Amino acid sequence: MTTTDEAYARLKRSILVCDLPPGQELRELGLVESMGLSRGAVRGALGRLVADGLVDLRPRKGYRVSSLDLADVREVFELRRLLEPYAVEAAAERAPRVAVEALHDLAHSRFDHSDRSSYEQYIVDNREFHVRIAEAAGNRRLALALRVLLEDMQRLFFLSVGARDPGEEHEHHDLYDAILVGDGARARALCIAQIEEARERVIDALLGMRT
Repeated sequence: MTTTDEAYARLKRSILVCDLPPGQELRELGLVESMGLSRGAVRGALGRLVADGLVDLRPRKGYRVSSLDLADVREVFELRRLLEPYAVEAAAERAPRVAVEALHDLAHSRFDHSDRSSYEQYIVDNREFHVRIAEAAGNRRLALALRVLLEDMQRLFFLSVGARDPGEEHEHHDLYDAILVGDGARARALCIAQIEEARERVIDALLGMRT
């Protein structure tokens, strides 16, 4: 791993878990000092994050973590609503059983409500579960698109971290079972319901932050 790769990985994680929140100004020299890396490495990492859409470069004003608002919530969940139901239905209909069984641990991931790092791992597991469903269905491009989308959504979950619902730990159990037995219609219906429930949780949390 190069120092630019290291800077990119560290900054990206900080953005995804909202340690660097939306709208946060990013100053090269400050990042160089806090990260103990070269200016070239930090600048290269920031350039990659701009390409990812996680950081904005504003002429003569420098870098800033890209913002998130209700319009972003709508866009992200509209895309999830288009992509994920197809992925789970396709996986139920054609994924090899061994590939589905390999998702068992991700589908049954849990977290400690008092431990933020545990929740972070749960969100990562959640993302991997959906990405690997698309991979199991044999659609590599869909899996890549979902990875990018769900990384962006990760920030929304951490912004609404106070709205964590104990029930969300179990929401993938039935979905996993439906895919395992090849019930594409049930998998699609469950996926749609879970997307809508997640959307409402995030919107309620973001609106609550404004009051």
